[in-house]
Amino acid sequence: MTRRLLAFALSIPLCGYCQSYADSPIYKATSTVPATAHVEGWQHGSVKANGVVIDLSEFVPWTSPNIDKIRGWSVGSRVDRKNPAHTFHFYIQYDSMNPIVVFGYDLLVEPVNGTDQIKCTFSALTDPENDLPGRNRDVAPVTLSADLSPILIKSGDAISITTLPLGPGKIAVVHYIRLTRIDLLSSSNSNQ
Repeated sequence: MTRRLLAFALSIPLCGYCQSYADSPIYKATSTVPATAHVEGWQHGSVKANGVVIDLSEFVPWTSPNIDKIRGWSVGSRVDRKNPAHTFHFYIQYDSMNPIVVFGYDLLVEPVNGTDQIKCTFSALTDPENDLPGRNRDVAPVTLSADLSPILIKSGDAISITTLPLGPGKIAVVHYIRLTRIDLLSSSNSNQ
């Protein structure tokens, strides 16, 4: 009985911010990143995994009625090079929310041989080496949808990711990941 009460009490804060993706995936393919999205300059072009460059941008809804709750955040990412798959780990922690909310995911990107496509497989955030800086490990990340089917995108296209569902009438922060295959970059440069 005590365990059930504890589990119920721990689930209340997450429900208070509508922290559920139900059965919808967090991501969708898109060919463009809005001009209003802010490019994460400190990572532009420097994050690479499995022969794919991962560029991050974000669209912050400064006009959202709850902007005060999402202004203060910590962000971290890294590529796990100890694993042959070179998984990309990403999190955003909303430090100004009460309670603190963490959104995160792992992403495996794989070039598809003989095409200009990239297979993208999302999964729940892991941090096996505890080296995602600044992340509060006492706060479990928001639970992702059970349907995280891989998607295929063309090299140079992007994926939009809704990071925090804040409920009806509220605007979420959207992150964009532009994925570009290194092998196609080098072959297009040599053709010029």
